[in-house]
Amino acid sequence: MNFNSLKRKKESHLKWPKIAIAILSTIGIVDTGSITLKNWGLFNSLSCPGVKNGCEAVLNSPWGTLYQNNQLNIPLSLAGLITYTLLLLCTLILSIKLISPKNKLFRSLWWILYLISCGSSTFSMLLISIMFIKIQSFCFFCLLSAILSFSIFIITIIGARFENRETMLYRGLIISFTILIGGLIWSNQVDPARA
Repeated sequence: MNFNSLKRKKESHLKWPKIAIAILSTIGIVDTGSITLKNWGLFNSLSCPGVKNGCEAVLNSPWGTLYQNNQLNIPLSLAGLITYTLLLLCTLILSIKLISPKNKLFRSLWWILYLISCGSSTFSMLLISIMFIKIQSFCFFCLLSAILSFSIFIITIIGARFENRETMLYRGLIISFTILIGGLIWSNQVDPARA
């Protein structure tokens, strides 16, 4: 086997994580975008498989909204929509080969993908815990988003091929811990039992 075929094989091996992240991010955009549009009244309803009115109970709970007043309603799903859009944009920039893999920006984009997916999967696990423990209902769209976040996180670890695993682990732990503490503070603030 000559060097060129070996190089092509290595490059094709690196394509699948970017393709997988792009597909999963697109599904996440459709998922969270649908919830956001429904919350803003642009969709009449979402057919949620599973428990009857489970999605309505979860999405209309105090934890389903980031901020709300008389004029402005920011649903939590909007944060998910922004997150999946950022993940897709980073993946597309990595995929169109405008940046050489040896370029520092190329590595930085993988770090951005890793840190965003680490934070979103941590926050998703917190939200799933709230869904089952506090709200005691089941939302298919919320569970799908959590699965997508966690899958993107795992694929990013595989695709980025970070040389220094200790740095990856420390940065991931810092992001996870920060998101977890911030998420717990937020969830306690909106908890009707503590009002």
